[in-house]
Amino acid sequence: MIRRDRILGSRVDAGPGGEFLGRILSLAESGRTSRVLFANVHMLVESGRNPLLRAAMEDADLVCPDGMPVARLLSLRRGGSDRMEGMSAFPGLLPLAETAGTPVALFGSTAEVLAATSDKIRREHPGLRLVLELSPPFGSGLETGFAEDLARLRESGARLVFVALGCPRQELWMAEVREVGACFLGVGNAFEVYAGLRSRPPRWVRSLCLEWLVRLVREPRRLGWRYASTNARFLLGLPGEILRRRSP
Repeated sequence: MIRRDRILGSRVDAGPGGEFLGRILSLAESGRTSRVLFANVHMLVESGRNPLLRAAMEDADLVCPDGMPVARLLSLRRGGSDRMEGMSAFPGLLPLAETAGTPVALFGSTAEVLAATSDKIRREHPGLRLVLELSPPFGSGLETGFAEDLARLRESGARLVFVALGCPRQELWMAEVREVGACFLGVGNAFEVYAGLRSRPPRWVRSLCLEWLVRLVREPRRLGWRYASTNARFLLGLPGEILRRRSP
């Protein structure tokens, strides 16, 4: 059973991986606008500094535990939790949507990444209804074409919309979406990983909570300050979180 929890004061949901995917598909089939977020250490720390991001997390229909440290903390309480990151949820939902006949849209990233992603989807899931691939102009504030983008998404009939804009941009963008009748999921770099344009660390590295270190080695200039600030804040709050969860 999926249940609400909190880490560092921010909302995260806990539960089995299969139930997360089932809940997402149910949201898509409901015909109402819904939002699914994937919370890692960066998002949890950033939400403490960004009231709009924290509000988006509170208002979301589902906040899945993306990072392994997040899932491990949730598992200290009865019932535990599986990790459900955007990079796994995206390929995990495609066969389910194919079987259910659920229309899918891809939003964000670059035109090149979207082309590679859609090509692989059509090869591996020929029965999937991929109804729209939309890449906003790079560096745009997104507010310029907001109404036009939503109109295209609405007209496409998509019920699952995967949004790849990066955190917190995608979460803040999704929080503004109204009356589209689809489930929006903020999946970050999932398109690039799925298309084979970016590799993930081996499973054993992820199980040791060291995925961030591999990424840092690969992109020190882009991720150095981000990890130095967010990881430090998370580690400072970690002892209190562990004590709180182990106390009766």
